[in-house]
Amino acid sequence: MEYRRISHGLIQSLQDILSELTWSKCLAVLIFSCILTRVITGLRSQRRSDPTEARTPRLAPYWFPRFGHGPFFLWNHVALLESLRDSMAEPVFGVYLQGEVHKTVVSPAMIKTVLSAKSSDMTVLDQAMRNVFGDRTMVRRLRSNRNEEISHVSEIISQDSFISDGSMAITRLLQRNAPNLVTFSRSPVDQAPWERDSSTSVSEEDQSICEANLFALVREFVGHNITTLLLGEAFMESFPSVLQLFWSLDANFVSLFAGFKRWTPSPGISAGHAARYRLTHIMSVFYRAFSAWDDGIDPGIELRDLDDVSELFKQQMRNSKKLDLSPKASAAGNLSLHWDLMEYIVKMTFWNLIHIFADEELLKDIRKEMAPAVDSSRPNRRETGFPFDEPPKLDLDIEKMLQTCHLLKACHYETIRLHSAGISVRELESDLTLTESAGEAIEPRSYKIRKGEKVLMPHGVYQNDQTRFSNPDQYDPLRYLVTDHTSGNKVANSEILGPFADGLYTLKNNAFTERAILAFTASIVSMWVISSPDGKDLVVPPHKTGWGAFLPAKDVKVHVKARV
Repeated sequence: MEYRRISHGLIQSLQDILSELTWSKCLAVLIFSCILTRVITGLRSQRRSDPTEARTPRLAPYWFPRFGHGPFFLWNHVALLESLRDSMAEPVFGVYLQGEVHKTVVSPAMIKTVLSAKSSDMTVLDQAMRNVFGDRTMVRRLRSNRNEEISHVSEIISQDSFISDGSMAITRLLQRNAPNLVTFSRSPVDQAPWERDSSTSVSEEDQSICEANLFALVREFVGHNITTLLLGEAFMESFPSVLQLFWSLDANFVSLFAGFKRWTPSPGISAGHAARYRLTHIMSVFYRAFSAWDDGIDPGIELRDLDDVSELFKQQMRNSKKLDLSPKASAAGNLSLHWDLMEYIVKMTFWNLIHIFADEELLKDIRKEMAPAVDSSRPNRRETGFPFDEPPKLDLDIEKMLQTCHLLKACHYETIRLHSAGISVRELESDLTLTESAGEAIEPRSYKIRKGEKVLMPHGVYQNDQTRFSNPDQYDPLRYLVTDHTSGNKVANSEILGPFADGLYTLKNNAFTERAILAFTASIVSMWVISSPDGKDLVVPPHKTGWGAFLPAKDVKVHVKARV
């Protein structure tokens, strides 16, 4: 009885306190907590170690208890880390995210040291597999498995055979589909799939012009062709709505990655969770069909022909069988790999195109440069003998394009610098001392990072540093053209970008993705005229937060017209 009386008294006291709280009081308490947190963390960050010894990186001050730098990090991590770099005046500092301190490195010399040190890059993949793709079993199995026969996808995609086969497949797809980027058909039935899903329409005033939203059109066109290349024709025919689900997942990737639940009162979160559920179901069905097909069993009429599935995904699904993964776990792995490749190629192709078509002189120079390797033509009636016009044709030689189109490659590297904002994350497997290079500081500083600590290396901070790039906000592809001492010609040098290869699978900025992006960009530039409806220059849209590469904050309305 005494216990019940005390419990009742405590509950009644708590109810009385809560009943007296008003919104204004709650707000005042919240503001006071934030100010107090900022003062305490600010005082702590001022503590400095002995400058003659390797110092422990200072934790940057923050405002929000428990959440730390998280809200600002999710809003715009590049702006946040740039401001912390400047205010801390140190190349290594700590940021507080989700209850854990992450050491952030912005010095190029130190970044190279971290990337070459013994560490694990599974941290980001593990969190993405758990929060975004719904199952982390694959990561746990890969960590514990010692079977050397289980190939990692980064090894497969770097093989010459895969790059060669991928180049030929991209060439075939573009020669077939690039002439039909827009078909000038009014009926959706006669339009290409990427036109229907991007709401492309024929102009009422001029039937030789199509009106389109450029990002939507490029996203659908590139997404359709890359998915066909990676997963095959049967996959796209069986799941025609899969791209729309991918775009919903991509739009909410950052929020999902941060762990926001479906009931979170934020636009799009619920749609992102629903898209994830439907995509994992589709990938589970596809995995079961492939497993049956690979074992010589008829998978069913819809997914019977799977010969054209890329070797990358064939090996990925065979690895899943070796690891004894469930269909759901395999689906999460396949979904994450597909998303990692496709979203980057889609976004980089769009940013390349908008910059090139926005600069008339640059457009002329690029078309002139790539004419021997990428050319479009249309046979006339006299040549064909038919009483109607033949569709345009695309001649594409990817190998020759890579050897001769250095201005085009320089445009791509500048697009990566301006519009990619990935973060390389490593978890150290041993203690590591980082020291500035002599070129970075008159008196190089050293920092001690301990085993098990997580290290962030933000690409965008490095790529927008005015001490390394003059006028970093300006689009200037010429900064990547250097004189080759052997030939005396100008060649594109990608090493200026820095030592990064971001992405969940560290697959971005490699030979395959570069070929794909350049091939899509060159084909559209060669075959189509893209202009602003008002006759003015195209305007490059501002950024919207995205993962790996920025999304455009708004789409760009354009007119699309055949060039030949």
